[in-house]
Amino acid sequence: MISPTGWRPSSARSSRPEGRGVASLGRWGEGRCPPLARYTTLGVGGRPEVFAAPRDLTGLRELLGRLADAGLPWRVLGRGSNVVPCDGRVPGAVVHTAALRSLVVEDHGGDEVAVRAGAGVPTSVLLSTALRRGLGGLESLVGYPATVGGAARMNAGGRWGEAGDRVESVQVVEEGGRVRTLDRAACAFGYRTSALGRAVVAEVTFRLPRADPVELRRRVEEIQREKAAAQPLGQPSAGCTFRNPPGISAGRLLDELGLKGRRVGGAEVSSRHGNFIVNRGGATAQDVLRLAESLREEVERLAGVVLELEVEAWEPDQEPPAAAVTRVAQSSTCVRPSGAASGDEGCAGDE
Repeated sequence: MISPTGWRPSSARSSRPEGRGVASLGRWGEGRCPPLARYTTLGVGGRPEVFAAPRDLTGLRELLGRLADAGLPWRVLGRGSNVVPCDGRVPGAVVHTAALRSLVVEDHGGDEVAVRAGAGVPTSVLLSTALRRGLGGLESLVGYPATVGGAARMNAGGRWGEAGDRVESVQVVEEGGRVRTLDRAACAFGYRTSALGRAVVAEVTFRLPRADPVELRRRVEEIQREKAAAQPLGQPSAGCTFRNPPGISAGRLLDELGLKGRRVGGAEVSSRHGNFIVNRGGATAQDVLRLAESLREEVERLAGVVLELEVEAWEPDQEPPAAAVTRVAQSSTCVRPSGAASGDEGCAGDE
């Protein structure tokens, strides 16, 4: 069976700054939170009990501190391009990092330039900024509908390169509100993974080399063409469903076993790429996960290979205390969220 990813319990003691107002916490809600289907590229997900979108680092620290004080479990959501939230009521709090969109280029005239990007900056914006300034190293991120925070956490990428290749440091906020800065070595980037653990990414600093702008754009266009030819760009999906097993592409394996086109409810294996599950209309999270489980069982039966999920499956495996939900929501200002995820996809990571 597919094991859902567990909630992050707020067990740490708060270290949030004292005397701060709640205005920087951003959008909150209890009972009238938006469905997460609006915030995922796959278009699935129910309504969380609390939805919080801190506007800055201070707000994020205070938010995590309050969640710790209340003992309320929480999850992080960026652009929602690598997650499958559960249907119906989503227990606990969802921390939406999309408003953390600071972007600073520190050009002191050397061979490399530092670029500091907030966790909520779309990778497309980061890439376009780099291209305009003739900075290389991020071309592999073209086509990924991720945020910087999610791309760093999962070390998004593919055969053209990975996000962690150019990371200099990552600023994170730990449970309870403590802020730390980790250098690249401490992040321990690997295949679709990092050592960032339970901390929330607040900002990432990239070290980018100068490059010929014409050659950079040619490279980006080449990668984009290759992705468009092989992936169902424009259809709602969560990117690659499974990690590649050692020595073989999961997509190629699913294709060779004739599993393209398999469908459960509104969820279907893309006819263009076997490792993409697309929403053909009206799909639920359960449709997606049931289809993924059937694919995993079939691959194990026919090829003896056990596939591991790359997407995060959110299931309600821990109920928060009702009093905790009320305490956190009532201590904050509520503004109805707006905006939704786009439908472009790639095998990327997101919060």
